[in-house]
Amino acid sequence: MNDVNILWIIFWVAVSAGWSVLSFQWLKRSVAMIQTPQPHAKPDLSGLILRRVAVFLIIALLIFLALKTEPIAAIAMAVTITVVTWLQVILYNVKLNKQEEKQKEKHIGSN
Repeated sequence: MNDVNILWIIFWVAVSAGWSVLSFQWLKRSVAMIQTPQPHAKPDLSGLILRRVAVFLIIALLIFLALKTEPIAAIAMAVTITVVTWLQVILYNVKLNKQEEKQKEKHIGSN
């Protein structure tokens, strides 16, 4: 591999990591905005679904462009998106668990 190929791989890995972070933040904000529906009413998730389809299409476009420049970069992108997304999910879950423990401690302390 020459320097240009390695630079393309590094570029596409950085793009995919950035996109993964941006996409996850967008998803967290979208989920936080979901309102509890009235009884006997269906929740409106159309906006969330459309945004996730848009994210999927953008990822497909990025992988296509990476394939055009350096095929190995597409594999590196897929691995990067997967790893970065899972890390964000794990960190978010840890954060939610800590918040839940604090609320339980407050509830127990108030009795």
